Amino acid sequence: MQQFSNGTADPTLALDALPLHLPPEQLKARLAGLIRASVSQGAAAVAEAVVRHFQALSLHPQLAADLDQRAAYCRGAQHWRGLAAIGERSLNHCAGQVPAGAH
Repeated sequence: MQQFSNGTADPTLALDALPLHLPPEQLKARLAGLIRASVSQGAAAVAEAVVRHFQALSLHPQLAADLDQRAAYCRGAQHWRGLAAIGERSLNHCAGQVPAGAH
């Protein structure tokens, strides 16, 4: 479960495949919290949740009329998808290595 700056854990962030049921303002607020969490935690799972929220905003029916905004959300999803992939490769690269000082 992810821990956020307000000290609460929100398991729905990890479980929502694509949270289109949320209003855009709530998606934006959750997205901001996820980005802050990724800075402090650096976890690939957080980056993937960011991708899902960007995707939800790009597909949200209430935002359908603003094509520039939707394109920006698509670019955000693409950027964070790359960050998630980098994080995944880093985790796989470090798997099985002995931590420094543990010899």
